[in-house]
Amino acid sequence: MRTAVTIKDIAEQLGLSRNTVAKALNGKYVPEETRDLILAKARELNYKSISSVNGSSEPPKKSKRILLLSGKPLNNISFFVPIIKSIENYCYAEHHELFQYTFNAATMTFANLAEHIKSIDADGIIAIETFDRDFITKLINLKFPISFIDFAPIHSIPMSGNFDIIKTNDIKSVYGITRQIHKKYGVTKFCFVGDITHCMSFQDRYFGMIQALTIDNIPHSKRDDILRSDKFNYGNTAAIKSELIKLRGIPECFICANDFIARSVCNVLEQLKIKVPEQCLVVGYDNVAEASAYSPSITSFDCDKENLGIEAAFALINRLNHPHYTYTRSVTVHTKAVYRTSTER
Repeated sequence: MRTAVTIKDIAEQLGLSRNTVAKALNGKYVPEETRDLILAKARELNYKSISSVNGSSEPPKKSKRILLLSGKPLNNISFFVPIIKSIENYCYAEHHELFQYTFNAATMTFANLAEHIKSIDADGIIAIETFDRDFITKLINLKFPISFIDFAPIHSIPMSGNFDIIKTNDIKSVYGITRQIHKKYGVTKFCFVGDITHCMSFQDRYFGMIQALTIDNIPHSKRDDILRSDKFNYGNTAAIKSELIKLRGIPECFICANDFIARSVCNVLEQLKIKVPEQCLVVGYDNVAEASAYSPSITSFDCDKENLGIEAAFALINRLNHPHYTYTRSVTVHTKAVYRTSTER
């Protein structure tokens, strides 16, 4: 009776490792020349599972090589951990290879990045925390398919090209809670805190507040906000305090670009003996651990961070599979308000 051919048999005849043979037979990436050699030998030996590769005896489609690119280390930041994990899981399940690279403009040039992309033979890029306009323009000009999680503020960057933008519905979220706070408590003195030129999401959160105030005929000026650039230390209580006391009176409600800033604002208000929420309301965004870990707990907006990562990976693979796409798409992941002490009187 003839013994069934095994992966070990194929590997020994070709002088390759069993791992390499297994990858080729399971549709995972190996160099095209090696893959073709393995599949030809499998057919020659009548390997029993050869017909299951992509449902036929044809060579499997090449798995994609994806570069996860970030502007700063992300693995120790709670907001990004589930996003990165979901991208890894998606790529693993779909047999795509994932590489991570952190670009630091202070220690490397864009040419270093371009050379790295070339060296790993990347098919496409998922970009996180990449908001510098010049950097984004150069990245887009490399002509690689790209999936951006969030983006730079839209002005000055052409919104067309071989890329997609994945983001949360920031305008709608902040618009809704601003109007709700006004209607419920009669609040009319709002203050936005954060750099609205940092990224699209911060800008949209500001636009959401402004749209709500406009609809409700509430006067507002940028003098009523704290809109310092990213060089300003939003995590420093003394720095926030110095800006807050410059305002024309203490606002009744602070809308903060994220929970990190919202926590700083709460700390300053505590120093000034201003009670939250009795005298002042505070709203954050992203629903990270800092929002609920201390008192007062901060009302925030939560998005499915795992879904955010999956949408980014799916959009990129879809673009890779349809290279004729010549337009930019924007994919919105919805959020939900998580109400806590900071807005509940």
